[in-house]
Amino acid sequence: MKRSINAWTFPDKYTFEDCFAAAAKVGFDAIEFNVDTVGRSAHSFTLETTDADISEVASLAKKYGIECPSVSTSLTAGLWAKADEESRAKIFGIVEMQLKIAKGLGADTILTVPGGMTDGMLLSEAWANSIKNMKDFMPVVEKYGVKVGLENVWNAFFLSPYDMVDFIDELGSDMFGAYFDLGNMVAWSDTVHWADIVGSKTFKIHVKDYKREGGVNRGGKFVQLLEGTVDFKRSMEILKARGFDGYLTAEVFKDDPDMSDIDYLASIVEAEKTIQKYYDEA
Repeated sequence: MKRSINAWTFPDKYTFEDCFAAAAKVGFDAIEFNVDTVGRSAHSFTLETTDADISEVASLAKKYGIECPSVSTSLTAGLWAKADEESRAKIFGIVEMQLKIAKGLGADTILTVPGGMTDGMLLSEAWANSIKNMKDFMPVVEKYGVKVGLENVWNAFFLSPYDMVDFIDELGSDMFGAYFDLGNMVAWSDTVHWADIVGSKTFKIHVKDYKREGGVNRGGKFVQLLEGTVDFKRSMEILKARGFDGYLTAEVFKDDPDMSDIDYLASIVEAEKTIQKYYDEA
């Protein structure tokens, strides 16, 4: 396994080169960049990103010896579930930009979020619309040859790991699989159960931690890696048994204002080394 970090963890003022330099200094192997709105940060790709911009970032990655295995985005929430042509055109444009950036960086996967019930939409409608839109978009995915990882998030769409597996199976394409976030269900379920059921369909994983206040459905909060309820040891054992061997991409944020940015990044590397050890020893 390799140690990776989502670019949202870096301070917004960091340029692309700042991110690569910091990642190399503390011991990350990879960075997952994001497609965001213009001005979101100095290291965000946007819908205005050019081929020259992508080439420049790819050159920086090579300079610092840092891989770019995946591309995420903040722009697609709720759009896959919509049926109107304006929303379809918008989501298709965003995801094609992700695919284009991923291809230019040598990434093999992008992250997107299906579903999203808005304006009184029923879950059945969100499911059907998301399936149809993704199937309609498949020719573009196949053209780029970059896989699409579907993330489990707090949008009331994948309420169990079986939902996630059923959705992927209904798409019927090896180009679509799971982008499994190990912390995004801890409030109401257990990471190890999700690892057991979605592990064999997982392209990439996010590692974050969540600490319950009590049992499931009793509240809690996201905390730093290894400080919460996620059983990383058992989860790594199960993911390894299901055939996953990829990147540990941390999607976490500094909560100690007195800690320097570089020290915080180094602490994430140390936590990932522990998680990596659980995998290696399984």
